[in-house]
Amino acid sequence: MGATAAMMRLRTPRWKDPRLIVGIVLVVASVLMGAVLVSRLSETTSVLVARSAIVPGDAISVEDLETVELRLGEQTDHYVGTPEAIPDGAVALRTIRAGELVPMSAIGQSAEVPLRPVVIPVDAAVAESVVPGATVELWHTAPAAEEGADAQAGLLVPDAVVRRIDEGSSLGMQEMSVEVLVPSDSVDEVLEVLSQDERLDVIGIPGAHGVVP
Repeated sequence: MGATAAMMRLRTPRWKDPRLIVGIVLVVASVLMGAVLVSRLSETTSVLVARSAIVPGDAISVEDLETVELRLGEQTDHYVGTPEAIPDGAVALRTIRAGELVPMSAIGQSAEVPLRPVVIPVDAAVAESVVPGATVELWHTAPAAEEGADAQAGLLVPDAVVRRIDEGSSLGMQEMSVEVLVPSDSVDEVLEVLSQDERLDVIGIPGAHGVVP
């Protein structure tokens, strides 16, 4: 009797055993899911890359972009894949660096850009230390309050963005200016300094994007 019970316990399970069928289904399902996941991760997707820096407020032009094939996996929906996906009238909401994938979050309409352009005359040495797309500081140096006192310098805008650099000449003397984008709530301060013909310096931030070492 005992031997018979032991043989029944060791008997090979039948194919119609529900537990065996469920086990096979689970194994097959896990293999298929793994294959699908590997396939998706290995697939390449078309995505747009900026050829050069695109600053806030600038139109997103096809000429400024190129298409590359990359493996983005589940991040595909976060980036612009084709020029056709760019809405009409779209502009950059933040600086898109040269060589950077164009994120959907960086594209919008001009009304959404919280920055305003201001042109600042600068020395050539200062202008050469930054490039379009660079984040810079604007420092204001006020004249001395009384004769013999030192002039006082203070940080006016900590996070302006260089839009473009204009090189000009007058009577053989080179003059330069930098067009910067400043937060809307700082425009009045910057314009007041410029109207008083006081010194306003554009200072590159070491380590920030676009600053030439």
